[in-house]
Amino acid sequence: MPQTVNGRNASENAPKPVQKTYRPGQRQQERMQRLARRRKRQRIIWSSIAAVLLIAAGITGAIMFQNYSTQQAALASMHATATANASAHATATAVTRDCFVTPGAPAIPSIYTATATPKAGPSTAPEISGTPVTLKDGLKYVDMKVGTGPAAKDGDTVTVNYTGWLASTCKEFDSSYNSHQDESGNTVPPAPFPFTLGKGQVIKGWDEGVVGMKAGGIRRLYIPAALGYGSQSSGPIPANSNLIFDVQVISIKS
Repeated sequence: MPQTVNGRNASENAPKPVQKTYRPGQRQQERMQRLARRRKRQRIIWSSIAAVLLIAAGITGAIMFQNYSTQQAALASMHATATANASAHATATAVTRDCFVTPGAPAIPSIYTATATPKAGPSTAPEISGTPVTLKDGLKYVDMKVGTGPAAKDGDTVTVNYTGWLASTCKEFDSSYNSHQDESGNTVPPAPFPFTLGKGQVIKGWDEGVVGMKAGGIRRLYIPAALGYGSQSSGPIPANSNLIFDVQVISIKS
C-alpha cells in the first residue's frame, strides 16, 4: 500500500503544476505587440526598398541626363552639318540659276550685240535676264532676241552659231566660234553648224528647243540631262549633266 502522511496519500502531497494565468486583456496586448513588431519590420523593409529605389532613380536619372547631353551634342553637330550642306547646296543652286537667268542682267549680252563675230565662245555663260518658258519635260528657254521670217519647224535645215556650258559649273564645253579637231585629228576652223530639225541629228533638247525660232533670233536653252546625253558621258560632258546653250539662228531652209 502506498505510504500515507497524516492519513493522506503521497500523491496527494505532490506539488501541483502551476497554470499560467492571464490578466484581463493580456492576450489582446500581446497580439497588439506582435502587430506592432510586424509593422515595425514592414516599415524597415519598405524604408529599405524606398532607399534602394531612390538610389536607383538617381543613378537612372544621371545616366539619362548623360545620354540626353550626348544626344543634344550629336543633334547640334548634325544641325551644323545640315546647315553647311544646305548652304553648299544653295550656293550650287544659285550658280546653276545664274548660268541660266540672272535678274537685273541685260536682256542681250554685249557679245551678241557687237557687229564683229566673236572670236571664241564665252568661257562662262553671259548673264541675261528674261522670263523662262518651261515645257512639260523640263526643257526651259528664254528668247533674248526674236528673229524674223518663218519659224523653224521639223524637217527644216537650220544653220546656227552656238555655245554650250555645263549648268553645274557654268564652264564652256563646246562652241561653233571655236576651232576644233574632227575624228581624223584635223583642225576644223570655226564655222556655223547646219542640221535638219527633228531628225535626231542633234540631242533631243535641240530638236525640241530650236522649234519656233526665226532667222536672227537668239535663244538660251536649259536642257535637262534626259534631253541631252543622259547617263552617258560625252567628251568634256560628264554623265547626267544638265546643259545650257545659247543658239543664234543664221538661216532656215524648208
